[in-house]
Amino acid sequence: MRVDSVSRVSFSGKIIDSHGHIGKWGSTMFEPESLDIFTNSTLLNGDEVEKIIASNSSCIDNENILDELVGNKQMLEYSYRNPKIAPLAVCQPKLTKGDTTKIEQLLTENQNKFVGFKFHPKCMELPADDASYDNYMKLAKKYKLPCLFHSDKTYDVVYGDGSIGQRCEYSRPEQIYSLAKRHSDVPVILAHMGGNEGDNAQKAIDVIIESIEKGDANLYADISWVNADTVDKPDIVKAIKRLQNTSKGDKTDRLLFGTDAPLGEFGHGGINGVSPKEAYSNLVVNIKKSIKDAFNEQEADEIIDKIFYKNAKNLFFKDLNDTSEVSKNVKKSVLSLKNAAIALGIVGLAGAMYKFLNHKFASQNKKG
Repeated sequence: MRVDSVSRVSFSGKIIDSHGHIGKWGSTMFEPESLDIFTNSTLLNGDEVEKIIASNSSCIDNENILDELVGNKQMLEYSYRNPKIAPLAVCQPKLTKGDTTKIEQLLTENQNKFVGFKFHPKCMELPADDASYDNYMKLAKKYKLPCLFHSDKTYDVVYGDGSIGQRCEYSRPEQIYSLAKRHSDVPVILAHMGGNEGDNAQKAIDVIIESIEKGDANLYADISWVNADTVDKPDIVKAIKRLQNTSKGDKTDRLLFGTDAPLGEFGHGGINGVSPKEAYSNLVVNIKKSIKDAFNEQEADEIIDKIFYKNAKNLFFKDLNDTSEVSKNVKKSVLSLKNAAIALGIVGLAGAMYKFLNHKFASQNKKG
């Protein structure tokens, strides 16, 4: 469905994309400009991408992989060139054997610059529940950073051509859940909602709901590539409805919009004559339209605002949200100090007047 064939879907106008990249992936190098096309002007349907939360795929792709310090510093430099890119620090627990020295050095030298950690157990070929991740998770707790994990198929998938996509041995939702339970205070995001569609996508929601019911982990999911090959987004809608009705109430705050841009149709020249920006805009509209078709207007607008913007803002930029409150408190303190100073000034003036009058009175007594 092309954007120009769809009437504008109501929306607050701002988007936070929780899953993007720059750097090398396979034989392709994606420069920061690959993301600039989405952030430097409004989308074709009028929405604005306020932030893309991105990691350096050169730290993930196994061929000529950059180490944690070099690759993440490079990511940080990219984010300086485009402030709308919010950097994730890629962690490599297999290569470091769980030693977090470099990542902690990175965070110490660049305080409040990274908004989270990125893990790709499949590329690392290290199961997500391995003990090598634990020190990184402890560091995430210390610095209050969410962790984005590549998540993948729980079940084999038979494709239309008869080929089989085998279940993942490293990044299944239940493996990530096992790790998250050991670090229940750390927000953990299942990228791609566990495998893109059908039973695999719903398995990720099974795991998230289980963690909500038991209260033993803090799990989220991004919807990048979910129902990627269809205009309708049935698995996204189903996930929303299931999360609306947990025993703990509405938990649709656990879903985040993401694209994985500039990979696939969102990179370079696009696919089948559709430019990356047009593909991005189409995706936004198709997801929003699927939500609006499934819910009443007010409810749909609230869900759209949460998934595309508020949920990510609350998760990745909570400290920024608190800034206004801090500012209020600072202003109150300054006002209190000002009032105190005024009060002290009055007291000081009264004291000075007393001394002056007392001195004058004493002088007059001496003259008489």
